[in-house]
Amino acid sequence: MSKPANYPLNVRIGDTETVTVTMQDASGVAINIAGRTYSAQVREKASSSSALASFSCSIVNAATGVFACTLPANTTAALSPANAVWDLQETNGSVVTTLLAGDVVISRDVTR
Repeated sequence: MSKPANYPLNVRIGDTETVTVTMQDASGVAINIAGRTYSAQVREKASSSSALASFSCSIVNAATGVFACTLPANTTAALSPANAVWDLQETNGSVVTTLLAGDVVISRDVTR
């Protein structure tokens, strides 16, 4: 199984954070993602039992392979400054694959 792509995030407390992904094959052709689901979470450490935040993920255009995962502003507003980790998983039938993973820096906004 392939290793997830490294995708670090910088999250500003109180801001909306959206990660938009386009699924393509090795030739750059869009993969139809109809019927697949996506989920993503931020945790203090990968071994932490509870998530600091969960993204809301939805398919934007199945035929062109586009989906987006969002942390709304009210979710990030509840976070405290920290260094954390995250990942994004795809479920395709009974197969679960971690597509993206990385470090997260959660920091305060200056403008409030």
